Amino acid sequence: MLDTRPIDPSGFGAEIHGLDLASGVSDAVMGEILDTLYAHRFVVIRNQRLNEAQYLDFGRCLGRPVAHALDHLRMPGFPEIEPIGNVNEKDRDAAVRNGAAFWHTDQSYEAEPATMIVLYALAMPEVGGETLLADMRAAYEDLDDDTRSRIGSLVVRHAYEAARGGDGEERAIPIRTEEQRARLPAVRHYLAPPHPVTRARSLYAVTGFACGVEGMDDEEASNLLDALKAHALRPGYVRRHRHEVGDVLVVDTLQTLHAALPSEFASGAHDSRLLWRLGIKGAPKVRERAWRRSVSPGRDAPP
Repeated sequence: MLDTRPIDPSGFGAEIHGLDLASGVSDAVMGEILDTLYAHRFVVIRNQRLNEAQYLDFGRCLGRPVAHALDHLRMPGFPEIEPIGNVNEKDRDAAVRNGAAFWHTDQSYEAEPATMIVLYALAMPEVGGETLLADMRAAYEDLDDDTRSRIGSLVVRHAYEAARGGDGEERAIPIRTEEQRARLPAVRHYLAPPHPVTRARSLYAVTGFACGVEGMDDEEASNLLDALKAHALRPGYVRRHRHEVGDVLVVDTLQTLHAALPSEFASGAHDSRLLWRLGIKGAPKVRERAWRRSVSPGRDAPP
């Protein structure tokens, strides 16, 4: 049995101790990690020491690691890994460094969205550098019956270039080439799909890259998404996660929103932040038989 400890009495988040990912993970242990993740929406695996290949191997246990659509963000030699923070040369550009500093769900702008993200902390500043996480399952469950009935089969359009922060300014890392733009056409996902394993419903990606609701005019769609965002980001659903060096944070993106905090380019070790990010798609091998229906119309039967 894993040494698993809930982070919050609400059940949002859990820690796992005493596990060495560098030595590999058995199917039985992987099953426990996944059960903990699905129940708590995110897990923090403490005190890891991983090289790039070991980290990528762990990601492959969770599903299919995929390279970011914007190729200038990829790690040379390991394109599935994206170094994020404020220490690399690319991070001198504030649009890159703070490109995730808004509430969003990773890769909801792709036809096959990410099912998880993984963040491995290699450097953290003395102050700041946290990741904000919001519990979209609890937010859905707390909606009134009429609202849940209304949104149950709605389909939302998502587009990378539609990303906006709370002040209306563009927040996603800018597209640099027409080839990159061609990789990212608008896509469609259900607003409140059931989870492919647990079948529990959550609000999905109600802000970030969402840019319209099918069957609604722009004003009605905007009002609905804004109301759901305001509900989902109430303080009771949000956790400010402080990374520690050696943490591997696994986030179920089908049940959460997240946001980075803005930062300046590092001036020394005291304010350096470096995480290795993996975007995971598809089903973990040890849960393939339980995996049903995606969040996207046309990929599977409707919820």
